[in-house]
Amino acid sequence: MKNNHFISEDNCFISKVGNIDINKKIKIFSKIFILLISILLIVTLNLYFTIKYIIYQKNRDMKLLKKEYIFNKSNNDKYNSEKESQDKKQIKINNNGEHINFKNISLETVDLDILNLIENDIKIYIELTLEEQKFLNGLIRTIKPKKIVEIGVSSGGSSALILNAIKDIEGSRLFSIDRSINYYKQKEKKSGFLVQEKFPKLMDKWTLYTGGITSQFIETIGDGIDLVFIDTMHITPGEMLDWLMVLPFLKNEAIVIFHDTFFLYTHQTIYPKKRHTSNNQLLCYIRGELILPDYGNSVFFRNIGALKLTPEQNNYYYQYFLALGIQWEYMPSENELQLMRNFFMKYYGKRYIEVYDDAIEKNKIYLNKLKSLKKIKK
Repeated sequence: MKNNHFISEDNCFISKVGNIDINKKIKIFSKIFILLISILLIVTLNLYFTIKYIIYQKNRDMKLLKKEYIFNKSNNDKYNSEKESQDKKQIKINNNGEHINFKNISLETVDLDILNLIENDIKIYIELTLEEQKFLNGLIRTIKPKKIVEIGVSSGGSSALILNAIKDIEGSRLFSIDRSINYYKQKEKKSGFLVQEKFPKLMDKWTLYTGGITSQFIETIGDGIDLVFIDTMHITPGEMLDWLMVLPFLKNEAIVIFHDTFFLYTHQTIYPKKRHTSNNQLLCYIRGELILPDYGNSVFFRNIGALKLTPEQNNYYYQYFLALGIQWEYMPSENELQLMRNFFMKYYGKRYIEVYDDAIEKNKIYLNKLKSLKKIKK
């Protein structure tokens, strides 16, 4: 009996222990279950809000795209309407009050008989191809400008061409500027010698300034300039600075002509180490109507081009000064830099001087580093 009693007590103890283990397991499983449900709920809520946010973003983007489309369509319609109106009215006029639509004119064919009178005498020295000569001659004969400025004279080949083109235009005059006193290819000759030697009869319509930069002479020349022909360094900052020096003196809707706008490729075998891109860049970013030689259906780059400036060029001054941030190929002298700084302060103001000064500082650092690298290579 005693043995049975002890066995019964042992079974009771075991039963109690078993109940305790089961309760613990139930509690653990309950906690795990609650945790899983919580995680599932959190994941579900996150997924819900993520999907809702994506739908919201998509709807918002669609609304923005729709607004942008309406805005662009409205602007395009307005632009096309204005352009069509301008084309119909042919608002482009020359100094004789005649309407000009450059799209309908092949400038290379205009008054070729005038060019032919001097072509043989200038072809040895002039640095324009025959097609480029025809374009320049035709443009001048078409618009009949009264006041012309030429920046970059060299032998005087282009000066002679221009003087010949304006010889029968009443009141027309050419003002030419060259940084160099002497012709860069033959130092014993003066810049512009060709006019003096071959065409003395044309000199009564010509004023020549040499031995200085544009800012030193442009005030004497004065404002009201109808046409400017820029053909100087072909590397930055050359013509970019010339452009800024002549701009305040140009007439509203003046014509600006740049030569060697494709110099980088047409002369790459002659000057392989320089990036002659300044005139191409100017032709691309100055605001105006583009006038190019007629090469038929060809889309090939032209090495000469012109712009009929849009009104109110002062709206674009800041953009033009920012272009000085393009990497320079050379540094003007300290005297020239100061002369230009004084000029820009007078005609543009402090805001633009800060951009000018910063461009000089950054490019001095770049050019000094480049100079050091060249010394190391040697």
